[in-house]
Amino acid sequence: MKRALLVVAMSLCACGVKPVDTDPLPFEAASATASPDPTNPGPYPVGVRTVTYEDTGRRKPDGSPRILVTEIWYPAVQSSRGGEGVEYAIRPLLTDEQLANLGGVDLPVLKTSAVRDAPPAKTHGPFPLIMFGHGQGAVRFQSTYLTVLLASHGYVVVAPDHEGGTLYDALRNQLQNVAIGVETRPQDMIYLINRLQRMPANDPLIGMLDFDRIGMTGHSFGGLASLRAAAMDKRIKAIVPQSPPNADICWLGLPQPVDLGIPVMLQGGGLDRTLPYDDHVVPTWPLIKHPRYMLKIKKGGHFTFSDLCSLDLVRVASEVKIEIPGANLNNVLTDGCGAEAPKAEVAQPIINNFTIGFFNVYLRGSEGTKAVLTQATADSMTADVAEFTADP
Repeated sequence: MKRALLVVAMSLCACGVKPVDTDPLPFEAASATASPDPTNPGPYPVGVRTVTYEDTGRRKPDGSPRILVTEIWYPAVQSSRGGEGVEYAIRPLLTDEQLANLGGVDLPVLKTSAVRDAPPAKTHGPFPLIMFGHGQGAVRFQSTYLTVLLASHGYVVVAPDHEGGTLYDALRNQLQNVAIGVETRPQDMIYLINRLQRMPANDPLIGMLDFDRIGMTGHSFGGLASLRAAAMDKRIKAIVPQSPPNADICWLGLPQPVDLGIPVMLQGGGLDRTLPYDDHVVPTWPLIKHPRYMLKIKKGGHFTFSDLCSLDLVRVASEVKIEIPGANLNNVLTDGCGAEAPKAEVAQPIINNFTIGFFNVYLRGSEGTKAVLTQATADSMTADVAEFTADP
């Protein structure tokens, strides 16, 4: 019977008739013929897996391999829609002593629509790959507002915890010096791309990734990783660095001048106190060649580009006695979370419009989506929140 079905399918293809789609989409994903709204969920439910990779080629001082706990969000089959969504919490990252200090205090969680281990939508793949990098002292699930929505639009999104620079390390006062991360973070991303290309045949996501369409985004130190990895690895075809350090820092030690030769969208907050916009995003702009774009959330701060404001980290830091040498922790953690910054429900749709719209244009070939990459679109969403510059 299976052989007969295969013959029928081959005959249909030979005659120019497409086989029946066994998992039809509610509407077409971004393509040369479609330009869905990047601020709304795409046509796919979202699945998620957590995978731990061991990079045996890079060893820690004790001889153990570098560990990359990695979240992977991906397009799932339609029957996954409405399943129980994964929630991300800070409490599991705390030590027993820190939990005791918190007592019975309830901590917020990040609620998502992503379904744990949902069957992947293989009949519609392969899908572009997006690498996401978290900030210093943050975590792989720091920006689910973006990573889950990206997956719903037909991307596989891969986000590792960068060992030594995570929220887990910060909670234990074990954060590595940022100079170490300048080298390790881009290498983490390149390692993961290589590892995913060697995916075993029995992996649930085998055949899901299109390695000719790789993009990268990330926040803060993840923005640095985006700019640096793109300079080191030409497989990366488009990047969106969010609140990144100055490119002179990102490209330190690389052959100069750096010419990425790919589409880039820089993003930042006009009131960023951690990496001020005028000192970091603005000087990077002339170093990027077109097609280039720049999004400024006028009163946005550093963490406007993440979900971290919703996790009440100031309260956690105060209760469990986190100390970062040389840093005013309250100032750091409230940067973009205060009253002067736009609320997440205002800023995040704008960020999603331009980030996902950009990837839809340059990784999914949706020329029609360029129509929403405009200042007029930003103003129509919420007036006077964002400035957008396009040099396509």
